[in-house]
Amino acid sequence: MKLGFHLSCLLAGLGIGLAQAGEVELVMSPFEISPQGDVSVFATPIDVQNGVVAVAFVTAPDVDTTPGYVNTVVRAGSQVNGIWQWTTTRIDTHTLLDPYHTQPSLAFDRNGYLHVAYNLHNLPWQYVVSHQPYDVSQFDFNGQPVTLGQLDELRLANKTHYPDAGKAAIPGNQITYPAFFKNHAGDLYVSYRFAMRPARGWEERARAAGVARYDADTRNWIAVGGSVPLGAGDAEYAGKSNPSTTVFAYDPGYIPYLVTLAFDTDDALHAVWTWWDRASNESGAVTVLPSYRKLADPKQSSAIANAVTGRIPGWPTNAVFNTAKSLAIAANGDVLAILEPQGRNRKLLRLDRATGTWGAAEDTPYSASKILVDRDGNEWLFASGLNLFKRAPGGNWSRPFGIGRNLCDPRPVYSQTEHSFYILAKTCPARDKAVVYRYRLD
Repeated sequence: MKLGFHLSCLLAGLGIGLAQAGEVELVMSPFEISPQGDVSVFATPIDVQNGVVAVAFVTAPDVDTTPGYVNTVVRAGSQVNGIWQWTTTRIDTHTLLDPYHTQPSLAFDRNGYLHVAYNLHNLPWQYVVSHQPYDVSQFDFNGQPVTLGQLDELRLANKTHYPDAGKAAIPGNQITYPAFFKNHAGDLYVSYRFAMRPARGWEERARAAGVARYDADTRNWIAVGGSVPLGAGDAEYAGKSNPSTTVFAYDPGYIPYLVTLAFDTDDALHAVWTWWDRASNESGAVTVLPSYRKLADPKQSSAIANAVTGRIPGWPTNAVFNTAKSLAIAANGDVLAILEPQGRNRKLLRLDRATGTWGAAEDTPYSASKILVDRDGNEWLFASGLNLFKRAPGGNWSRPFGIGRNLCDPRPVYSQTEHSFYILAKTCPARDKAVVYRYRLD
């Protein structure tokens, strides 16, 4: 449904300045989701490609849901004769009701196949790929099967026992926090946490950050990072005499949290994350030591990041952060990162490409949580409301301009071909419905 006005006209009537006119369109009307089961900050639940918008959610149980569980649902929408039409497919009826861990992430690859990772909290990969490009009516399971009995053991006794090194299409086992990203060529990447030594006891499993890239031609996933040899008893490897695993970040005293990726115009990989101090007795939601690294060529083997290398300066070692982050690359190659110091306004940091130094952290207006850069080099912030802010390179942020009403948790993606943002958000305060808006920039 197109709203019969331009943002500039609407906001002029409200006395709010707008930096650039744009048409707002409600792409997906409110869709019911589980307010208890869809609360995560890590997931990447929306993508757009070739005129198709894909979203994924955790939804409340119904008559077809396995008792004690919830559902994972994927939707795809496209315009037919100017009207948005949606196809909905339920891909899982035994998703764990876990507000912060089991939510789905998705993305299209270069060939239009939709990849979805879901229902993951220290579990083998639960991962499907659409059977046909841009079509969510049928999916092929490319993960590692888990029985209902094994899920019940996790749900009822908080136990997981998956000692093998992983048998799914994506490397690793005992996976949590999958998130998809794409470079400028459309190549797909995924970041996640996994157990380096899954056959060990709980405290000895050496949880690390994994990153993998997808070869759309061979349809294979390849791990990114450095190799770590594994010893006897670390993992079950079938037919390997010298087993090893590839790791992006690991430190024996810490666990990396929510590696967030972005790519520059040379398709170099940039990443930010924080660490959980294993000796802190804090929950995993309390992290420290914000870190950054760049891989000029992610296809090449690289050193493994640890809790000492790559620390972002300007923060004391005891400064605590929420786990959510956002990352983008400015038109001039500067790195733009949003961090969330606990109890404070979100902060925007800028790494100067020319000097290699980080500037002073600045508050994001309205504590905006996400940042993107459009094809003209304009930088955009997204805050609950919804409220959007824009600035040209080297300029100041515009005054806020809004889309919708009483919306929160924005998850924006940018379509360069359409020069549009697609913004997934939840209705607040209940967070029991999701909507998608398109904001066309020209």
